[in-house]
Amino acid sequence: MKPRAQRWPSHWALNIETDQGEFPVKIMNVSETGFKFIGDLPADVGQTVRLRAMGQTVRAALVRREETGGAFTFEGEISAAQLANLRQYRDYF
Repeated sequence: MKPRAQRWPSHWALNIETDQGEFPVKIMNVSETGFKFIGDLPADVGQTVRLRAMGQTVRAALVRREETGGAFTFEGEISAAQLANLRQYRDYF
C-alpha cells in the first residue's frame, strides 16, 4: 500500500471553475497530491475542474464527494510555491 502524502491544514477560500461556472469553496487540508474542501460544488466524481494558484491554472479531478464538500487530486504536479499558497488561511471568498 502506498503511503498517504503529508497533509497540512488550510483555510484558503478560492473559486473552483467548472463547466457550469465558478463556485466558492474553502480548502480544509492540502498535500502535494490534492486537497479536501467544503462548499457546494456541482461536480461529479471524475470531473476535472480548474483553480488558480499563484496566478497559474491548476487542474484537479474530483475523487470523493461528502455531505459538505469532497476531495480533489491534482492532475500533474504543483510547485512548492503553489502548495505554500494553498496552505494559507483566509476567511472570505
